[in-house]
Amino acid sequence: MRDVTTTPTDLVGYGCSWIRDHPREFKTIMHLLHLEVEAGNPRVSRGDIYALARKRGIDIATMPDLKRDNTLWSVIARYMVMLRPKLACCLHFRKSAADEVDMVARWHEVVGTHPAFLASDWKQAKEAVAVDDCSAQVKGRSNGR
Repeated sequence: MRDVTTTPTDLVGYGCSWIRDHPREFKTIMHLLHLEVEAGNPRVSRGDIYALARKRGIDIATMPDLKRDNTLWSVIARYMVMLRPKLACCLHFRKSAADEVDMVARWHEVVGTHPAFLASDWKQAKEAVAVDDCSAQVKGRSNGR
């Protein structure tokens, strides 16, 4: 686990560094969340990820930082819904210092890749779910329900 971050920019940079250094694990977590959304699960927490992975025979034991660090999860979860807004059907957020940072710009600075962010932040992802935007549609469900 990393030392406590000192600024919101550091917090988001920490999350970006983790994503950059663990791309397979990041994609695995997103895959697990997609499966849960499609199954109609209304809430998935950080702790649930380990049980879901075990249930499907996926080894994510290489992620001890994520298991113990709420601040890291808060950044990673925000990026997941920015990339795939429909994940906002099962991920829920509280206020975080990360919300003060231009997360797209910070991603480009630290991760270096240029993915298509379908939402600029978690609030926009939640709005996409609420209005049934095509980026947030889930098979067999309307308005994220």
